Amino acid sequence: MKTTISLSETLPKRTLVKRLYGSNINQTLEGKRDGLENLSKIIIYVCHLTLVKMLILCICVMTMAGLTDAFKPNSGLDDDSAMYSHAKITEEALDIVAATFLTSTDQVTTTRTTEYDFVIKSHFGEDGNSYKKYKTRARQFASAVSAVYKTYKSDPDYTVNSERIREAHALVQETRLEIGTLLSGTLTVHDVSVLIQKIAKCLLIIQSFYSSTNWVEMNGADPYSDFGSPATQDLMQLASSHDKTCSSCDDSSSALRQSSCNNNLLVHDRLTSGYWYGQTHSPKPSAGSGETDGKCSHGGLWDSGKDTPATGGINKATTDPDVSPHYHLHQQAAEAAVQATVEFFIHQTSGILTDISNHAISRLIGLDQLNLTPSLGFVIDVSGSMGDDITAVKSSVTRKVNDARTSGVMPGKYVLATFSDPEGLTTVRSTTDGDEMVKWLEELSVGGGGDCPEYAMSGLLAAIGLSEINSRIFLATDADAKDPTLSGTVMSAATTKGVKVEFLLTGSCSRYRRDISLRQKRDLASFQTIADGTGGAVFRIGSSELSTVLDELLEENFTPTTGSIVPSSTAVVDFFIQTLSESDSIDIYVDSEASSVVISIAGPFSLTEATLTDPSGTVETFSTGNATRYYGSYTVTMTIQNPTPGAWVLTRTINRQWEVNVTMSTTLDIDYQLIETDDSGIHYVSDRNPIEGNNYTLAVIAYNLDSSSTSFVVNLLDEDGSVRYNTTIYIMFEASKTVGYTAITVPSTNFYVQFSGIDQNGFQFERMVGTLVIPVTVDLFVRPIFGNLAVGTPQDIIYTLSNFGSAAGTYTVTIVDDKGRALYPVSRDHNVNSGDNVTENFQLSSATELEQITYTVSVTSLRSSIVLQSTTYTAMVTGPFCTSLMTSTVCREANTGGTNCSSFTWSATAVFSYDIWVYVVDDDVTVTIDTVDKKRLHINGTCCVANFTVNASPTTGSGCQVTQLVAGVTMSTSQSVVNDESSGKADEDDKYLTVDTGTNIGMIAGILVGVGVIVLAVTGLLKYVTRKKDGGNSDAVIEFEEDAHADTSQRTVFDPNQLNPKALEAMFTAPPPQATTLSLGYTDMEQDNEKTRRQLFEKYWN
Repeated sequence: MKTTISLSETLPKRTLVKRLYGSNINQTLEGKRDGLENLSKIIIYVCHLTLVKMLILCICVMTMAGLTDAFKPNSGLDDDSAMYSHAKITEEALDIVAATFLTSTDQVTTTRTTEYDFVIKSHFGEDGNSYKKYKTRARQFASAVSAVYKTYKSDPDYTVNSERIREAHALVQETRLEIGTLLSGTLTVHDVSVLIQKIAKCLLIIQSFYSSTNWVEMNGADPYSDFGSPATQDLMQLASSHDKTCSSCDDSSSALRQSSCNNNLLVHDRLTSGYWYGQTHSPKPSAGSGETDGKCSHGGLWDSGKDTPATGGINKATTDPDVSPHYHLHQQAAEAAVQATVEFFIHQTSGILTDISNHAISRLIGLDQLNLTPSLGFVIDVSGSMGDDITAVKSSVTRKVNDARTSGVMPGKYVLATFSDPEGLTTVRSTTDGDEMVKWLEELSVGGGGDCPEYAMSGLLAAIGLSEINSRIFLATDADAKDPTLSGTVMSAATTKGVKVEFLLTGSCSRYRRDISLRQKRDLASFQTIADGTGGAVFRIGSSELSTVLDELLEENFTPTTGSIVPSSTAVVDFFIQTLSESDSIDIYVDSEASSVVISIAGPFSLTEATLTDPSGTVETFSTGNATRYYGSYTVTMTIQNPTPGAWVLTRTINRQWEVNVTMSTTLDIDYQLIETDDSGIHYVSDRNPIEGNNYTLAVIAYNLDSSSTSFVVNLLDEDGSVRYNTTIYIMFEASKTVGYTAITVPSTNFYVQFSGIDQNGFQFERMVGTLVIPVTVDLFVRPIFGNLAVGTPQDIIYTLSNFGSAAGTYTVTIVDDKGRALYPVSRDHNVNSGDNVTENFQLSSATELEQITYTVSVTSLRSSIVLQSTTYTAMVTGPFCTSLMTSTVCREANTGGTNCSSFTWSATAVFSYDIWVYVVDDDVTVTIDTVDKKRLHINGTCCVANFTVNASPTTGSGCQVTQLVAGVTMSTSQSVVNDESSGKADEDDKYLTVDTGTNIGMIAGILVGVGVIVLAVTGLLKYVTRKKDGGNSDAVIEFEEDAHADTSQRTVFDPNQLNPKALEAMFTAPPPQATTLSLGYTDMEQDNEKTRRQLFEKYWN
């Protein structure tokens, strides 16, 4: 029986288990006894303290309530469920962005457009794996915001406290330039990783604006679109250093609950924010003697600055009045933050996604994993005669993977197996990344296999082993099978998993080799038998036809058609080891959401050693197509299609030790997060191995869980599958996710997380996460890089190694990176006493602008290969950044290029990360340099011009190119060095970035020299446009001398060549998925897709 147990107990395994939901009384009482013992010790100790010490203790206890100077980064176990954290704001906003994008581009057609999760689920259909990947991507964004908060929580430029509103606005603008540059081209895996972190930096600041400033008090839940926008040069009026912004108010707990501070603001026509005591700079100015008015405080129990005039505070970060004096406005602040986050992505003119392709949007926010086939396998003969055939396979697969970048529809997983002679040369591997699959194909080489027959069945069996249910495999060979005796095993394995096998035969031993036996001639029949039995086919073709035939066959796996989506939703249900001393009967719970169940049993010597009984008590005979089983390598695999819900019983007929894995095809699945709480009571999602004996909050995230399900329980299973601990858990069905929280103390043994309950039809369900949690006694915190790497300047990678074990230990810390940029030494040994820590550093250095470096810092015990902790970040080297955005509505097809196109105009702004020294433009547009900010170009044109391209460079170093499509199509930016006239020309190879403008090519030339009146005069000349009449194509270059311009903010001008890496953002990388996702390009983007992209913003914002 499975019962509720303590961490020190072991459940008597899994024999005919019956869950005892809610039976946690023993553990609960035990926990209360422990708590009372600890409390009594504290009371005894406190009695020995002096009055002063007791007061200090009280202050410390109050501080533990949860210090925050913005929205909390994450929710915890005891937080108000109505409270919005940065994570909740981010995830809800991303759901709105994703759903709006899908409906406005007609990828989902529904009248339920504001039911955002419904829209997203409709997009993925039965593809639960891809829906889970989308939700994981949303959590990556949320975790990145939390990580930036953890690094910058004491910097008011990030939390928008201390009236640092202009500085926060500028930080977002500067980061937007970097984001625009990264979004300019095909997004690689590293691009997406860096983008998530840079976007997270912006989101933290934008969201904090609404909890920290008085915007909500003046404007309610409406977002402030100008804040952080690259197009904005002047914010609304800000309170001056002399303005008294708040009056003192009674911030006692009882008074706050009576609205004592609700009306403490003195300014209602300008922006201000509260000062929080303890930030790294910008302390609260002192009020005059006897004054009750002054600068606003942030407020809350731990803000000691709230006790100086003006007392009280204005923050809206939580729903707790003791923490947030303006708690009554928390919901409005959260609503404004959600809408501002949405606008950051899809505002009709300034959203970062406004002018990029559909597939790039899908790739970034996680909508590009729509799977037609759960897995797609290739089994390839790599013997010496297969050279031309492998080239054809490479060509076809590469072409289809590249096409998938545009469609966003692809297999859930790729499997590649190779075979030759001898059998030991058989290899197999799998990935979810199409680019990695192409790379593997490119690396294939041929050799061996001189006696014609090859080990085809061995390769095919290996591929089936890694394939998902209802998948497809292509086998390419020019020889017969040398191992036809395995054909029965192959057939059984394929039919059990529902795998269709297609054979592409470009030869056989009888057709191309001489002196073959009669047996070898018959071996070709095994291919036909397997194809017939799995619903596949055998194609006997020449090498020259291979590519054409494979293209046609692959079309089914990469092209969506009505009803073509095959569910790709595999969930792990259970895992356990059944020892010799345990009962021979085991319950397997099948719930209403399961469309198939696969039971894999390692240990039997034959099929007859395992039987399966359905819930009605009938023994399964496996005589129908819905129930199959096969035996191979001491493993029995059973598959039941459309199983009857209820408790099935698995029985062993001979007493051997078994290892049992149970998986299901189902959209109901789970994930989890371990949340740690710091000394100030703030919760952070842990991205490292947990520390033995430490307390964590376990968050269980459920996907597609019916809201009428009940009786939820969390189990921690050890490596044998025994329940080491269980507890009931309350599940909250929120707008953006379904989640529950429970407190756990991390055991000393490895464990799995399992979640169970009763589904909507009364059947028990079980789901588990297949990743083993490994508790350790050592922690490794790697400090993120603050901003981008300076070119050619070594950057410290600082880490802190802590020993939480009971004895001293010697450890080795190592750094590796993908570009070879780590400087010597790349490893260090440390002897750390129990309870101590040591801080050291490595260094990275690169001379390549805009290079991205992915590096990993890890720790092992001395002379051990077992990694105890590991952290991976991606950092970018600084360089020229730029972006462009429309400042007026783009041209529509009706007024683009027609006879009256000159009657319609548009305007745009290009923003660069440096003062512009020279620029080149070759389109019929008017360009002016901003008279105040030399980093800006203002471009105007008529709808006769569908796009423009501007190259701009600083006085020294490389520049940046901005291309803006103004007729409802895409925009891109790319790095460019402007050293000659040709560098400003549009790339003629890119058909979507070039428009035929005939003989009317506009040129603009001007020279800006000096200051004052000369600047204004020459700037006026820039509006003069000359038209070429001879059809030539020369570029005009504008140069002017460097000139100081007004900077009312008194901020340091952003200059990437003088970038201080410690003054900008932290670079974080979320834990990598099992395999990387596809890189998506947009060279072949269709204009009608872009037309619907524009409809997205019209529909949502108009």
